[in-house]
Amino acid sequence: MNAHDLLPGERILVSSARHWVVLVRPTVTTVLAIAVSLVILVLLPIPGELRILLMLGVLLAGLVVLNLYYWGWRAHEYVLTDQRVILNEGIISRFSRSIAIDRIQDLTTFQGIWGRTWGFGDIELESAGRDSAEVLSMVPRPQQLRNAIFSQIEARRHPS
Repeated sequence: MNAHDLLPGERILVSSARHWVVLVRPTVTTVLAIAVSLVILVLLPIPGELRILLMLGVLLAGLVVLNLYYWGWRAHEYVLTDQRVILNEGIISRFSRSIAIDRIQDLTTFQGIWGRTWGFGDIELESAGRDSAEVLSMVPRPQQLRNAIFSQIEARRHPS
């Protein structure tokens, strides 16, 4: 998140991408697809130079796909400031939602067995004036972020 995206006097307290585990399935699938494609190219009766060219093409395409997954992961960001919770998404176009700390009414965290094992979970934010809750999915260490949000809520309600 850039400093010019902040309100005057606003400070970033926590900034986080989604948990790295979201990259496991697409990475494994892509690597397996590359491996299968390379084996098929080795087994097909193709002239040597064409085979090498096709294999390089498969490797290049695989690297492009892996890069897209990586940048998609990096482009999904959760930011807690002293005034808002901000959700940013998007590689080329940008989508941003923000919820004022003062408007948050309820926080719920959920961790399944894999989330508890690997340290990720979901946080559901319910805020005043919205029909549905915002879900922060695959958050690393969700209890820590939830506690940081609660701390900010309390700090805003009882300034010292």
